[in-house]
Amino acid sequence: MRFFYLSILCVLGLCSSCIEPPLKLPAEEVLVDMPVVITDMEVVWSVETDWRTEWHYGWDMVDEGLWGPIDYQKPSSFEVRRYYLGSASGGAHSREGMDAFVVTESYFRRTYQFGYYDLLLWSNIDSDDGTQVVVINDDDLDEVVATTTVTRGITRTDKEDAVTALFNQPEVFYSAYPRDIYISRNFDDYDYYNEAEGVWVKQINTTLNPLVYIYLVQVVLHHNDGRIVGCTGDAAVSAFASGTSVNTGHTNNKPCMVYFGMRMKPDQRWDDEQVDILGGRLTTFGLCDMEGWKTDTRSQYQGSRTELPNYLLFTLSFSNGTEQTLQLPITEQLQSQCHGGVVTVHLDVRELEPPQPDDPGEGNQFVPSIDDYEEVIYEIPL
Repeated sequence: MRFFYLSILCVLGLCSSCIEPPLKLPAEEVLVDMPVVITDMEVVWSVETDWRTEWHYGWDMVDEGLWGPIDYQKPSSFEVRRYYLGSASGGAHSREGMDAFVVTESYFRRTYQFGYYDLLLWSNIDSDDGTQVVVINDDDLDEVVATTTVTRGITRTDKEDAVTALFNQPEVFYSAYPRDIYISRNFDDYDYYNEAEGVWVKQINTTLNPLVYIYLVQVVLHHNDGRIVGCTGDAAVSAFASGTSVNTGHTNNKPCMVYFGMRMKPDQRWDDEQVDILGGRLTTFGLCDMEGWKTDTRSQYQGSRTELPNYLLFTLSFSNGTEQTLQLPITEQLQSQCHGGVVTVHLDVRELEPPQPDDPGEGNQFVPSIDDYEEVIYEIPL
């Protein structure tokens, strides 16, 4: 009996050209080697937003030094979880059938058994000091989830001694979840024969989409005239989702308050008016119970928590040496661009009554917190 030995090449991504097979398969029995799969990954680096025309705060070297680049960045490495399902698709994932590894290129090469596979890929987070606040939990292999750590607390205004946790904003990362990839013994199931490599090629297209979205937040101070001299740098937005599914990008239904930094830039232009602007970059998993972003996703929020209000909280510094934390509603702006965008709040400083030095009022509501919160229920007064 004559045998024909063959390796199989599967490409995950876009292939440039197809080569017709230069030979006919023998009629007798064919023995096929363990297939070899090379996976190419394509990453979406940004989400559509018209920030260049709506964003007046800008982004200078000081901003980038404090909070990093303003836009989505290309990752340098990827986590891969490959789940072997056997001869039937749609099965549950098991640790016995899982292959976990890290790649530092946008492709990888592995041998495959015949049958069905699921792949879960997510990008690792690059930071100057090697740390990250995103926490990946894969206790449930069918639903890997991402959350963040808690940074500090904020005193509620309805109860003097009550404290709400402030969650760190997640770093931007990406994921893809191609499922039911079939490695077949039938040559007709492959796309073309690569004569140079001596292998058959199967194309599987996938794209890594962002799981974290960027909001550019600006507060425009009209008619300030030196009353407000800056901000403490502390800011937060309420009622964001506290985590998301790495598999699907669907956010959880547990609201949390996300902390971020802001600074003030005086003497900016808004139309024909000279204004002062507070600004900052906020990253978030998104609103509660929200679908992840895809190229055809609507930006309007379609989740179940439309009644959940979002507030922007920030602390102003006045020329008389006092501070005051304000909270302003931004629900409509977030729900109309639930996968990131520009949030703009206008504030007429003439309508503010600054605290007096001998009666500082509520002052700065952002206070350190050392508690380890697993779940936080907070109240924001309407």
